[in-house]
Amino acid sequence: MRVSDNAKVPSGANGSVLRLVLTFLLILGGLNLAYYLQKKLALGLVDDPYTQLVTLASGAVSSLVLPYPIETIGKVIIADGNVSLFIASGCNGLEAIFLIIAGIFAYPATWSQRWRGLARYAPLLYLLNLVRVVSLVHVAHSYPEYMDVSHFQIAQGVLIVFVLFFWVHFMQGVAKTTEDRAVEAAGLEQ
Repeated sequence: MRVSDNAKVPSGANGSVLRLVLTFLLILGGLNLAYYLQKKLALGLVDDPYTQLVTLASGAVSSLVLPYPIETIGKVIIADGNVSLFIASGCNGLEAIFLIIAGIFAYPATWSQRWRGLARYAPLLYLLNLVRVVSLVHVAHSYPEYMDVSHFQIAQGVLIVFVLFFWVHFMQGVAKTTEDRAVEAAGLEQ
């Protein structure tokens, strides 16, 4: 297969992609640095309250949907009195929220589009993480031999796929809005 000279990348496109990637990495790095520092300095501003909220909400949802008793103590969900799941700072889903924040704010969009995107996708990721934790409670209780693969491979991978899906959806929405405005402006000029 031969690529013709007419199939060149538009001028400036490589710079735009590089700028997007670098901005994404800077924002994500900044969020993770701030998160790490607040944990290291034991400020308890984000990690502890957020993890506690995830634990309590996951315990409440587990109590509603799982067929055995559920109890929460601190950051631990106890299923049926004998299986416990500790919600650690890496398991609270906050990193997925950081990914969508970095993706949305790195993409060239208006500030109102960014804030609307964040308001739409961050709560969805929070809810999906609750589903993930409830699923892991069930796996730990009923299928403990599959806990490692469920936790480290499947559950994390699914959450990351949703982050990517939401980011692509956000970018498509911004592109559509930009295209609609261009068409409207062209129609007004005629």
